[in-house]
Amino acid sequence: MDFAKALTYPFEDDDWLKKVGLAVLIQFIPIIGQMVIQGWTFETSKNVRNNEPTPMVNWQFGELLGRGFILFIASFIYQIPTILFACGISFVFVLPAFAGSEDAAAALAGTASLIAICCSCLIVIYAIAAQLVYIAGWVRFIDQPELSTFLQFGDNIALFRENIGDFGQAILFLIGGGILGSIVASLTAGLGSLLLQPFLAYFSAHIFGQLAQKVGGTPAVPAV
Repeated sequence: MDFAKALTYPFEDDDWLKKVGLAVLIQFIPIIGQMVIQGWTFETSKNVRNNEPTPMVNWQFGELLGRGFILFIASFIYQIPTILFACGISFVFVLPAFAGSEDAAAALAGTASLIAICCSCLIVIYAIAAQLVYIAGWVRFIDQPELSTFLQFGDNIALFRENIGDFGQAILFLIGGGILGSIVASLTAGLGSLLLQPFLAYFSAHIFGQLAQKVGGTPAVPAV
């Protein structure tokens, strides 16, 4: 995979300023804006997989919203166990209030803390695993654009397991891009934070597209 290409490819597009500029504005639309940007990221990753010369897509708001909505629902489904664990952590901290004595309350508080630590570790482990399987679903979603693609957990896990090295490289690149973007944002007195989400969107789109090229079969040939 090409880390540098994922950073610089927008500048090969004559309309890059308009496309990125719209992303900066759309990110401030509550909820809907996030879905649209998610759809934009996906469609761009699809173009990268398909070897389009200028993969960053134009802003077709309705189409991108529809695609982003499916991705939002899929991501939510994957994180349901995380939500349940978090609710469980909240509940155990209420237990000391039902104690009949101070000693019992102290014992329950200690137990609640232990349970919270264990649940927090499980949340982190699950969140990482779920994200990896979700990315595998994203790769398959390029060719099978249906919500059910994300729910085919066995197929998504198998794709990840069979290409664990490529997925590992993609994750490292995504982490590297996030660190780089955060550093630039901090060095510009926060002004760069306005560009951070659009940057992460187009950067991750290219990484996902490259990953799909490597693990997802033969890309389509772009029209001339």
